[in-house]
Amino acid sequence: MIKDIVVHLTGSQEDEVRLAYAEAIGARFDAHLTGLYTHILPEVIGGDGVALIAIEPLIEQSNSQADATLERLEQRLDRLTMPHEARRLDVLPGTAGDALAVEARTADLFVATRPYGDPADAMNMEVSVLFGSGRACLFVPPKAPATPVFGTVVVAWNGSREAARAVAEAMPFLKLAGQVIVVMVGEGEAAKSGGDIARHLSRHGISAVIGMLDAGAEGTSEALLAEVRRVGAGLLVMGGYGHSRLREWILGGTSRHILAKADVPVLMAR
Repeated sequence: MIKDIVVHLTGSQEDEVRLAYAEAIGARFDAHLTGLYTHILPEVIGGDGVALIAIEPLIEQSNSQADATLERLEQRLDRLTMPHEARRLDVLPGTAGDALAVEARTADLFVATRPYGDPADAMNMEVSVLFGSGRACLFVPPKAPATPVFGTVVVAWNGSREAARAVAEAMPFLKLAGQVIVVMVGEGEAAKSGGDIARHLSRHGISAVIGMLDAGAEGTSEALLAEVRRVGAGLLVMGGYGHSRLREWILGGTSRHILAKADVPVLMAR
Protein backbone atom coordinates (compact mmCIF):
# COMPACT_ATOMS: atom_id res chain seq x y z
CA MET A 1 0.00 0.00 0.00
CA ILE A 2 1.01 3.59 -0.60
CA LYS A 3 0.60 5.59 2.60
CA ASP A 4 3.42 8.13 2.44
CA ILE A 5 4.10 10.23 -0.67
CA VAL A 6 6.88 12.77 -1.15
CA VAL A 7 6.44 15.17 -4.07
CA HIS A 8 9.37 17.25 -5.28
CA LEU A 9 8.56 20.96 -5.54
CA THR A 10 10.81 23.55 -7.19
CA GLY A 11 8.70 26.70 -7.27
CA SER A 12 8.09 26.37 -11.01
CA GLN A 13 4.80 25.94 -12.87
CA GLU A 14 5.47 22.19 -12.97
CA ASP A 15 4.69 22.02 -9.24
CA GLU A 16 0.98 22.04 -10.12
CA VAL A 17 1.38 19.02 -12.41
CA ARG A 18 3.28 17.05 -9.80
CA LEU A 19 0.79 17.94 -7.09
CA ALA A 20 -2.14 16.91 -9.27
CA TYR A 21 -0.69 13.42 -9.69
CA ALA A 22 0.35 13.12 -6.06
CA GLU A 23 -3.05 14.31 -4.87
CA ALA A 24 -4.94 11.82 -7.06
CA ILE A 25 -2.74 8.93 -5.92
CA GLY A 26 -2.88 10.00 -2.28
CA ALA A 27 -6.66 10.20 -2.35
CA ARG A 28 -6.91 6.71 -3.85
CA PHE A 29 -4.70 5.17 -1.18
CA ASP A 30 -5.62 7.44 1.74
CA ALA A 31 -1.99 8.57 1.98
CA HIS A 32 -0.10 11.42 3.63
CA LEU A 33 1.52 13.89 1.22
CA THR A 34 4.74 15.79 1.91
CA GLY A 35 5.63 18.64 -0.42
CA LEU A 36 9.43 18.91 -0.39
CA TYR A 37 10.70 22.24 -1.70
CA THR A 38 14.39 22.36 -2.62
CA HIS A 39 16.04 25.73 -2.11
CA ILE A 40 19.45 25.90 -3.78
CA LEU A 41 21.72 28.12 -1.73
CA PRO A 42 24.12 30.56 -3.40
CA GLU A 43 27.53 29.01 -3.86
CA VAL A 44 30.34 30.72 -1.95
CA ILE A 45 33.63 30.76 -3.84
CA GLY A 46 36.69 31.69 -1.83
CA GLY A 47 37.09 31.94 1.92
CA ASP A 48 38.47 35.43 2.54
CA GLY A 49 36.49 38.02 4.49
CA VAL A 50 35.80 40.22 1.47
CA ALA A 51 34.20 37.33 -0.42
CA LEU A 52 31.99 36.39 2.53
CA ILE A 53 30.81 39.97 3.01
CA ALA A 54 30.01 40.27 -0.71
CA ILE A 55 27.91 37.10 -0.67
CA GLU A 56 25.76 38.09 2.32
CA PRO A 57 23.26 40.16 0.28
CA LEU A 58 22.87 37.27 -2.16
CA ILE A 59 22.17 34.86 0.69
CA GLU A 60 19.60 37.22 2.21
CA GLN A 61 17.89 37.68 -1.15
CA SER A 62 17.87 33.93 -1.79
CA ASN A 63 16.37 33.20 1.64
CA SER A 64 13.73 35.88 1.18
CA GLN A 65 12.67 34.41 -2.16
CA ALA A 66 12.64 30.91 -0.67
CA ASP A 67 10.45 32.07 2.21
CA ALA A 68 7.96 33.55 -0.24
CA THR A 69 7.95 30.42 -2.38
CA LEU A 70 7.42 28.13 0.61
CA GLU A 71 4.55 30.31 1.85
CA ARG A 72 2.90 30.08 -1.57
CA LEU A 73 3.35 26.30 -1.63
CA GLU A 74 1.91 25.96 1.87
CA GLN A 75 -1.18 27.85 0.76
CA ARG A 76 -1.52 25.49 -2.22
CA LEU A 77 -1.13 22.40 -0.05
CA ASP A 78 -3.73 23.71 2.40
CA ARG A 79 -6.31 23.21 -0.36
CA LEU A 80 -5.70 19.45 -0.28
CA THR A 81 -8.26 17.22 1.39
CA MET A 82 -5.67 14.74 2.70
CA PRO A 83 -3.08 14.95 5.52
CA HIS A 84 -0.13 16.98 4.28
CA GLU A 85 2.86 19.11 5.14
CA ALA A 86 5.29 21.39 3.32
CA ARG A 87 9.00 21.23 4.04
CA ARG A 88 11.99 23.13 2.76
CA LEU A 89 15.43 21.73 2.04
CA ASP A 90 18.27 24.26 2.00
CA VAL A 91 21.01 22.64 -0.05
CA LEU A 92 24.22 23.64 -1.78
CA PRO A 93 24.56 23.22 -5.55
CA GLY A 94 25.38 19.63 -6.42
CA THR A 95 24.00 18.17 -3.18
CA ALA A 96 20.25 18.48 -3.78
CA GLY A 97 19.85 15.04 -5.35
CA ASP A 98 21.51 13.25 -2.46
CA ALA A 99 19.45 15.23 0.07
CA LEU A 100 16.23 14.36 -1.75
CA ALA A 101 17.22 10.68 -1.89
CA VAL A 102 17.62 10.60 1.88
CA GLU A 103 14.15 12.11 2.35
CA ALA A 104 12.58 9.68 -0.14
CA ARG A 105 13.93 6.62 1.70
CA THR A 106 11.23 6.97 4.36
CA ALA A 107 8.38 7.35 1.87
CA ASP A 108 6.45 4.83 -0.24
CA LEU A 109 6.55 6.92 -3.41
CA PHE A 110 8.58 9.84 -4.75
CA VAL A 111 6.78 11.99 -7.34
CA ALA A 112 8.73 14.30 -9.64
CA THR A 113 8.78 15.63 -13.18
CA ARG A 114 10.71 13.25 -15.38
CA PRO A 115 14.36 14.28 -15.78
CA TYR A 116 14.89 16.72 -18.63
CA GLY A 117 11.33 17.98 -18.12
CA ASP A 118 11.37 20.61 -15.37
CA PRO A 119 12.79 24.01 -16.43
CA ALA A 120 13.66 24.75 -12.79
CA ASP A 121 15.84 21.64 -12.40
CA ALA A 122 18.85 21.88 -14.68
CA MET A 123 20.83 19.49 -12.49
CA ASN A 124 18.39 16.58 -12.83
CA MET A 125 18.18 15.86 -9.11
CA GLU A 126 15.63 13.13 -9.77
CA VAL A 127 18.26 10.80 -11.21
CA SER A 128 20.07 10.82 -7.87
CA VAL A 129 16.82 9.95 -6.10
CA LEU A 130 16.20 7.02 -8.46
CA PHE A 131 19.61 5.51 -7.78
CA GLY A 132 20.04 6.60 -4.18
CA SER A 133 16.68 6.26 -2.45
CA GLY A 134 15.82 2.58 -2.89
CA ARG A 135 12.18 3.63 -3.32
CA ALA A 136 9.66 3.87 -6.16
CA CYS A 137 9.93 7.00 -8.29
CA LEU A 138 6.97 8.20 -10.34
CA PHE A 139 8.25 10.51 -13.06
CA VAL A 140 5.45 12.52 -14.68
CA PRO A 141 5.69 14.26 -18.05
CA PRO A 142 5.84 18.07 -18.07
CA LYS A 143 2.58 19.89 -18.77
CA ALA A 144 0.72 16.59 -18.34
CA PRO A 145 -3.07 16.42 -17.89
CA ALA A 146 -4.09 17.13 -14.32
CA THR A 147 -6.01 13.87 -13.88
CA PRO A 148 -3.88 10.70 -14.03
CA VAL A 149 -5.46 7.57 -15.49
CA PHE A 150 -3.96 4.17 -14.68
CA GLY A 151 -6.58 1.99 -16.36
CA THR A 152 -4.00 0.22 -18.53
CA VAL A 153 -0.46 -0.31 -17.26
CA VAL A 154 2.45 -1.51 -19.38
CA VAL A 155 5.28 -3.32 -17.58
CA ALA A 156 8.67 -3.59 -19.30
CA TRP A 157 10.12 -6.95 -18.25
CA ASN A 158 13.53 -8.46 -19.00
CA GLY A 159 14.06 -10.66 -15.96
CA SER A 160 16.61 -8.31 -14.40
CA ARG A 161 16.95 -7.25 -10.77
CA GLU A 162 15.91 -3.71 -11.69
CA ALA A 163 12.76 -4.92 -13.45
CA ALA A 164 11.88 -7.08 -10.44
CA ARG A 165 12.26 -4.09 -8.10
CA ALA A 166 10.01 -1.99 -10.33
CA VAL A 167 7.29 -4.66 -10.40
CA ALA A 168 7.42 -5.02 -6.62
CA GLU A 169 7.11 -1.26 -6.08
CA ALA A 170 4.33 -0.98 -8.67
CA MET A 171 2.10 -3.67 -7.09
CA PRO A 172 -0.41 -1.17 -5.62
CA PHE A 173 -0.94 0.30 -9.09
CA LEU A 174 -1.05 -3.08 -10.82
CA LYS A 175 -3.76 -4.31 -8.45
CA LEU A 176 -5.93 -1.30 -9.28
CA ALA A 177 -5.32 -1.38 -13.03
CA GLY A 178 -8.06 -2.43 -15.39
CA GLN A 179 -5.48 -4.13 -17.62
CA VAL A 180 -1.81 -5.08 -17.11
CA ILE A 181 0.33 -5.76 -20.16
CA VAL A 182 3.81 -7.22 -19.62
CA VAL A 183 6.04 -6.67 -22.64
CA MET A 184 9.45 -8.14 -23.33
CA VAL A 185 11.81 -6.86 -25.98
CA GLY A 186 14.07 -9.39 -27.66
CA GLU A 187 14.63 -13.04 -26.99
CA GLY A 188 16.62 -15.28 -24.63
CA GLU A 189 16.27 -14.96 -20.86
CA ALA A 190 13.58 -12.30 -21.08
CA ALA A 191 11.31 -14.59 -23.09
CA LYS A 192 12.00 -17.56 -20.80
CA SER A 193 10.97 -15.56 -17.70
CA GLY A 194 7.68 -14.40 -19.18
CA GLY A 195 5.79 -17.34 -17.70
CA ASP A 196 7.44 -16.77 -14.32
CA ILE A 197 6.37 -13.14 -14.03
CA ALA A 198 2.85 -14.04 -15.20
CA ARG A 199 2.55 -16.66 -12.44
CA HIS A 200 3.95 -14.26 -9.86
CA LEU A 201 1.43 -11.58 -10.76
CA SER A 202 -1.44 -14.07 -10.81
CA ARG A 203 -0.65 -15.04 -7.23
CA HIS A 204 -1.25 -11.40 -6.35
CA GLY A 205 -4.60 -11.48 -8.09
CA ILE A 206 -3.32 -9.74 -11.24
CA SER A 207 -4.22 -11.23 -14.61
CA ALA A 208 -1.58 -9.96 -17.03
CA VAL A 209 -1.28 -10.17 -20.79
CA ILE A 210 2.24 -11.26 -21.80
CA GLY A 211 3.71 -10.25 -25.14
CA MET A 212 6.98 -9.89 -27.03
CA LEU A 213 8.15 -6.77 -28.83
CA ASP A 214 10.53 -6.46 -31.73
CA ALA A 215 12.96 -3.63 -31.02
CA GLY A 216 13.44 -3.06 -34.73
CA ALA A 217 15.65 -0.36 -36.16
CA GLU A 218 14.57 2.31 -33.66
CA GLY A 219 15.59 0.33 -30.56
CA THR A 220 14.07 -0.86 -27.29
CA SER A 221 13.01 2.51 -25.90
CA GLU A 222 11.05 3.52 -28.99
CA ALA A 223 9.44 0.08 -29.16
CA LEU A 224 8.24 0.48 -25.56
CA LEU A 225 6.89 3.98 -26.13
CA ALA A 226 5.13 2.85 -29.30
CA GLU A 227 3.47 0.01 -27.38
CA VAL A 228 2.36 2.39 -24.63
CA ARG A 229 0.73 4.62 -27.24
CA ARG A 230 -0.80 1.67 -29.12
CA VAL A 231 -2.65 0.28 -26.09
CA GLY A 232 -3.49 3.68 -24.62
CA ALA A 233 -1.63 2.99 -21.37
CA GLY A 234 -1.62 5.56 -18.59
CA LEU A 235 1.48 4.24 -16.85
CA LEU A 236 4.75 2.57 -17.83
CA VAL A 237 6.58 0.47 -15.22
CA MET A 238 10.27 -0.36 -15.75
CA GLY A 239 13.57 -0.78 -13.99
CA GLY A 240 16.00 2.10 -13.75
CA TYR A 241 19.31 1.26 -15.40
CA GLY A 242 22.61 3.09 -15.23
CA HIS A 243 25.97 3.35 -13.53
CA SER A 244 28.00 5.66 -11.32
CA ARG A 245 30.80 7.80 -12.72
CA LEU A 246 32.82 10.17 -10.55
CA ARG A 247 30.12 10.21 -7.84
CA GLU A 248 27.45 11.07 -10.45
CA TRP A 249 24.77 8.64 -11.57
CA ILE A 250 24.49 8.21 -15.32
CA LEU A 251 21.30 6.79 -16.80
CA GLY A 252 21.54 3.93 -19.28
CA GLY A 253 20.54 4.60 -22.87
CA THR A 254 17.05 3.08 -22.70
CA SER A 255 16.18 4.67 -19.35
CA ARG A 256 17.48 8.06 -20.49
CA HIS A 257 15.52 7.96 -23.74
CA ILE A 258 12.30 6.92 -21.98
CA LEU A 259 12.60 9.70 -19.40
CA ALA A 260 13.36 12.26 -22.12
CA LYS A 261 10.46 11.30 -24.37
CA ALA A 262 7.66 9.56 -22.41
CA ASP A 263 4.32 11.37 -22.53
CA VAL A 264 2.82 9.19 -19.76
CA PRO A 265 4.01 8.75 -16.16
CA VAL A 266 6.87 6.28 -15.72
CA LEU A 267 7.26 4.34 -12.47
CA MET A 268 10.91 3.36 -12.02
CA ALA A 269 12.84 1.60 -9.27
CA ARG A 270 16.32 0.19 -8.87
